[in-house]
Amino acid sequence: MTTHRKSNRRQFVGGIAAGSAAFMLGHSEPAAGYTSANDRPVFATIGLRNQGVAITNKSTKFADFAALADVDSKVLGTNVEKLEQRQGKKPDSYSDYRRVLDRKDIDAVMIATPDHWHTKIAIEAMLAGKDVYCEKPLTLTIAEGKLIEQVVERTGRTFQVGTMQRTESGHRFLQAIALVRAGRIGTVKKVTCGIGGFGPSPVIPEAPVPAELDWETWLGPAPKVAYRALPEIRKG
Repeated sequence: MTTHRKSNRRQFVGGIAAGSAAFMLGHSEPAAGYTSANDRPVFATIGLRNQGVAITNKSTKFADFAALADVDSKVLGTNVEKLEQRQGKKPDSYSDYRRVLDRKDIDAVMIATPDHWHTKIAIEAMLAGKDVYCEKPLTLTIAEGKLIEQVVERTGRTFQVGTMQRTESGHRFLQAIALVRAGRIGTVKKVTCGIGGFGPSPVIPEAPVPAELDWETWLGPAPKVAYRALPEIRKG
């Protein structure tokens, strides 16, 4: 991963404007896929902190997980063991997500990495013939969002952005949408939204990079900065 470790977000988006999109849209290869409604799709999850684990656990109801990927070896190992207990079969583990995308037996990937990795991994996954479920925020810029849209159209892959109120069926939010669309509440003239407030973020001091974490790869296309982490997050 030495090449993309050195790239930053400006170079990545700049490459799009310079024509790299044409290269990335040139070819896509389908996964082996499943052939009947009785078959269970084969999934992989990339990014295994809180949200990645949550969506993986929920998805074991309808999918088999063949692989997990994370740049933190401790987090990766722990979740491989837990998933094996949950589904009765040990998933393969990778520190490099590209090894997941190389596999022909994986139908779809769930992306729950840090936000700055979403665009790159999502695009590469679709070009590798995988369907994609990506956590929000999908991208950090409009340009990245437009590029993902182009790749979805070019490859024909199924792509879903994970948003709790829209993703989880049976929720009251979905019921409210159905009522509005059916005209059951009349003409909507005004919508008022409330967003809960949060206190100021604490100043997080620099800290040594944990031995189990590949910090350079974690940064990926983001600017290179010093490692910082809240103690309670590292314990999780």
